[in-house]
Amino acid sequence: MKNYDLKKGKGSVSFSEEKRKAIQLYMLEKIRMDDTLFLKKTAEVFSISETSVRRYVKMCIDKKLIEVSNKNQCGYRLVTYEKKWSVSNDGTLEEDQIFYAEILPELKESSKNAEDIWAYTFAEIMNNAIEHSGAEKISYAVKRDCLYTEISIVDDGIGVFKNIQKYLLAHGIKNVSTEQAVLELYKGKLTTNLKEHSGEGIFFSSRMLTEFAILSDHAIFSMKSENRESFIRSHLIAYYTRLEKVGTMVVMKLENQPAHTSKDIFDRFAPIERGFVRTEIPMREMCPLGNPVARSQARRILRRLDEFEEIIFDFQGIDFMGQGFADEIFRVFQNRHPSIRLIPVNANESVLGMIHHVTVGKIEQNQQSEE
Repeated sequence: MKNYDLKKGKGSVSFSEEKRKAIQLYMLEKIRMDDTLFLKKTAEVFSISETSVRRYVKMCIDKKLIEVSNKNQCGYRLVTYEKKWSVSNDGTLEEDQIFYAEILPELKESSKNAEDIWAYTFAEIMNNAIEHSGAEKISYAVKRDCLYTEISIVDDGIGVFKNIQKYLLAHGIKNVSTEQAVLELYKGKLTTNLKEHSGEGIFFSSRMLTEFAILSDHAIFSMKSENRESFIRSHLIAYYTRLEKVGTMVVMKLENQPAHTSKDIFDRFAPIERGFVRTEIPMREMCPLGNPVARSQARRILRRLDEFEEIIFDFQGIDFMGQGFADEIFRVFQNRHPSIRLIPVNANESVLGMIHHVTVGKIEQNQQSEE
């Protein structure tokens, strides 16, 4: 972790720089999670004494990475910095200027990879607030500690899911609920202004970040957020005194030292020589009420997916798939679009068995996650 290296103290065990960083990172992650057993767990994982771990605690306090906290059960918390802004959407706002003037200076503990990812994701989401929301006021904030940075953007406009409902209705798709509008965002290539936007911003931003969530009209879209309500709520409270209405709120989180780059994500879904040809469907999120069983569910998921050349169906967290659902996707849709490659991943034996049942083994069955 850049700028957070701990040097050996007097009487400490001689470790490699890499191991010291690993010990510190693990310990700080446990403190961030308010793990009361962080001393014991760190000692056990790295085969060191709890006295040695306490030495790391003291050095982190000295470097103002953590502080004593009576409110946290583990007795410590990561030192957190916050900064907030609120602006009128008067037609003069430019998302890149906001990023370089106000956001980038707050990312001083982040790596170049992180800065590049934030440059893309902040600009895409802020542009949505400026140009799509119809908002009069936009507020945004940065919250960071030594491990992560979180950025939130909230406007008082119409709301992203209502915008999607209006767009789909205008294109002949009726009776789309708020929940169904949420699902459309997982697919990509959805924009309510095709002449000026590609519909890629939310899709790629949500894949680049550690956690990503959108709140609008009492519904939540999220990627990689295990407790999305808590993730949203922690930021929402801060805006109540500055906005009478929340149209759309986007909350984003990223490690300060991510291993991946923005290019890695683009290369996975949109190779430069082919364009945005691959999408990934998180089945657990697309079927929030239970396992996928009905043809109607499958048809909603398949809406607009004929725009892609490859579709990854991620069955992580899915225990069972119904025959009708499987038949609609892996036989009916595949027969209509034989050139589209359907790729099931993270599927258990039951799900793979159902795919085999409806296709008589004609579809490629790939249990390995795509790289």
